[in-house]
Amino acid sequence: MPDFIHVLLGLALGYVISSYVESFMHEYVSDAHPKAVRAWSRAPWLFRPLINTHFSHHTIHHVRTFRNDHITQFRSEEEKKKLTEELVQRGKHGLTIIRGAFATRLHGEGAFVFVSPLVIFFPLFYFTLKPIGFLAGCVTLLLPPFMSHFVHPYLHRPFEEGQRTAPRWLAWFLGTRYGRAIYRNHFLHHRYGGVSNFNLVLGADYVRGRTRVLTPKDLEVMANIGMPLPEDAAVPPAEALRG
Repeated sequence: MPDFIHVLLGLALGYVISSYVESFMHEYVSDAHPKAVRAWSRAPWLFRPLINTHFSHHTIHHVRTFRNDHITQFRSEEEKKKLTEELVQRGKHGLTIIRGAFATRLHGEGAFVFVSPLVIFFPLFYFTLKPIGFLAGCVTLLLPPFMSHFVHPYLHRPFEEGQRTAPRWLAWFLGTRYGRAIYRNHFLHHRYGGVSNFNLVLGADYVRGRTRVLTPKDLEVMANIGMPLPEDAAVPPAEALRG
């Protein structure tokens, strides 16, 4: 098999696997159902990484921040100060959350939990693909932690602000059709309480039936906060802003 086929195969396999793992882990760990979290809490010595990941992502990122809207992390300095004090009291894990910009960047145990299911595929790729295909597969297998750490913070800023402030390579990526689709997918994830649209590595949500269709009201809200709209949006930005 030619080398370029191994490269394409590695990239494709890594992408599909990483998208599925991200969608699944996001749904069943980061935004897990309260029943699951209560079950983990019965054996914290065993499930501590899952408990901490859920706390940092769902409790802090979904519930305790961005309460006003998708692009406003704190409603006031007092709110930020109060949460900071609470997290400091939590100890090492709380400090990790603070260093991760209050769970907008992947850090600590959350990174371990997200990466650990992907680790089993590295030896599989190593023994089934040529070295060049293995390296290509590694690139796409590592997309979930990469997207969570580098891309995710900009998904909570107006699009134009991201274009001005992101590194040049990242601003280019965010401006692509794929990057704009990530903005919309993540907006819907937050707007409906973290029960759908889990992917930053797009794909598996659609196959698993975990997506929502944008409504006219969604488009209006997106336009008002500066999210990129689909090219065929039913509600034009200017009309939405007047609404």
